[in-house]
Amino acid sequence: MEILLLYVSRVSGHHRAAEAIEQALERLYPQIKVREEDLFKYGNPLVRKILDDLYYTAIKVTPRFWGFLWDSDLIYWLTYALREFSCLLNSFRLYKEVIVPFNPQVVICTHGLPLALCSTIKRRRKLDYLLVAVPTDYSLHPYWTYNNVDLYFLAHEGMKESLRKKGISQDKVQICGIPVSPIFSEDTDKEGLKDKWQIRHDLFTILLMGGGQGMGPFRRTVDALNGLGLPIQLLIVTGTNDGLKKELQEIESELSIPIKILGYTRKINELMEISDLLISKPGGLTIAEALVKDLPLGIQDCLAGQERRNQEFLLKKKIAFNLQREKEMISLIQSFLDGSFDFENWQIRKRELVKPKAALNLARRIVELANERFGC
Repeated sequence: MEILLLYVSRVSGHHRAAEAIEQALERLYPQIKVREEDLFKYGNPLVRKILDDLYYTAIKVTPRFWGFLWDSDLIYWLTYALREFSCLLNSFRLYKEVIVPFNPQVVICTHGLPLALCSTIKRRRKLDYLLVAVPTDYSLHPYWTYNNVDLYFLAHEGMKESLRKKGISQDKVQICGIPVSPIFSEDTDKEGLKDKWQIRHDLFTILLMGGGQGMGPFRRTVDALNGLGLPIQLLIVTGTNDGLKKELQEIESELSIPIKILGYTRKINELMEISDLLISKPGGLTIAEALVKDLPLGIQDCLAGQERRNQEFLLKKKIAFNLQREKEMISLIQSFLDGSFDFENWQIRKRELVKPKAALNLARRIVELANERFGC
């Protein structure tokens, strides 16, 4: 059996989800051939840069308008013909350079864009691969909906209704959670990890993240927490944002609280293990990983579109905490320090979303269905 995993951008939650599924498949079925591909490799680099710049400009300058475009069924149908033409135009290299030579029985997409292209390829080329959609957020936008998708793996029960309204058979829908790497569930030596990362054992540890691109009000957060006299320390992951990393390094010696500044790292599981609170924007994978690690999450910033909807969902469920204002952030930290934070109740509230074996269960179900269809 050959299984193809497609995502968009190596520095993204979509990639981490694809890796988690790949790890699960390799652990359970070492005989299966798994190929993982970044869709951006098969597009024009200049076009990609232009689209990236337009995207980040839109979500920063006109977030409400971007949110409307992303969520609107009207815009979805008005742009249908244009998107169909775009998929035809952009699917040729993926078909010729990946689909044809690898000839997968299963194609798994962790982002809506490769799903659109693979749906077009499957329909136009009359192929019979099992097409699997794995959204990596806690809500669905219209651009996940294609009739020839064979299986949807969703994060929670509440997402099923949006697919039903679009005419997608409920037989195609499975609730498994967002797939995170199995390493997040492994037993670890917390005290040993603190020694490894050279942080103090006696301080409340806050992990500050902003996705792979290091987005968010890092400097403002550091300034707000510095000088309060609280027994805290900060682990700051700046991702690929080298300018932010340099800026924080320049003020490090002037701070009254211990901080450790990290760039892009593959050891998020270890950093979450040694932390007491995560402050981050609400990317789907970041949320799922934190919940598996039993790590409370404070939301300080978010992008328009899916992250905004993740934020609304988590706040409604009282699983995450809104830290838009400095006093809210300081109040939450103090509740941990003085013991008034009800950790047990928080664990109960987040229980329905915690799916540490999502990747393994997803891998098993996909292989079962592929065996049924192809007799592999």
